[in-house]
Amino acid sequence: MAADGDTFYIDTLRDLIRRGVMDPGMSILGVCAGGRDHRTLLEAGLRNATLTNLETRFDIDDPGPHVLAGGDVEDLEHADGSFDFVVAHNGLHHCASPHKGLLEMHRVARRGLLVFEPRDSILARIGTRFGLGQEYETAAVALSADGRHGGWRNGPVPNFVYRWTEREIEKTIRSATPWMECTYHYRYALRPPSGAASSRNALVRTGLKLAVPAARLLAAVFPRQTNCFAFAVVKPTPGSGSPPWVRWVEGRPELDPEWARVHYQVENRR
Repeated sequence: MAADGDTFYIDTLRDLIRRGVMDPGMSILGVCAGGRDHRTLLEAGLRNATLTNLETRFDIDDPGPHVLAGGDVEDLEHADGSFDFVVAHNGLHHCASPHKGLLEMHRVARRGLLVFEPRDSILARIGTRFGLGQEYETAAVALSADGRHGGWRNGPVPNFVYRWTEREIEKTIRSATPWMECTYHYRYALRPPSGAASSRNALVRTGLKLAVPAARLLAAVFPRQTNCFAFAVVKPTPGSGSPPWVRWVEGRPELDPEWARVHYQVENRR
């Protein structure tokens, strides 16, 4: 399903709540978070949230029921399974290692995680090739309040715009927790690039105006060719959701010797 980038965040939360993937009573950790996360989570009915960011000067006058704290998504201080769900909205591509950030979210999540990120689609590659998208996020830093934030690790150096695919996400999660068969949910959106819209080059701005209607039509027919998407990774309930070759011994996974005897020529083992 494709959705417009302006409403994509709240629409995705509401869809996951409606389908029972998330619920309003969950404890939420928001990483790379700010005012938009605070407002959107409240609008979705998610009041039990801790919002963290490397930048501790939050643009939030009154956090209400939410807790504000410093936090590095690449090195979270929380124990495994500390929160029901962990949410990141367009933050992982600012990391030194987006994969490390994703796996830290996966580690501290008890039930699952939700991430919004650029997608490595053909449409995004074409847009970047013709100057309508960015390979490095110079616009985020240039358009920040002081011109010194919003880049690599939220600093003054423009970050590389790391774009994901579904296959890459699933390989990353399976590599970290091979004993766990997670469920994956994807939603897609078209997000007109803010850098091109703010360009001083009139040809770039005109090109963007011409390209957006065509891109919206393409997105309606081929949702996976949009330039951004959301993915939820949902963990199995405890005691279920393991591959058939796993057995649990004192709470730790290992290869089941009975399964191994059936599938391989191995000697009897205790």
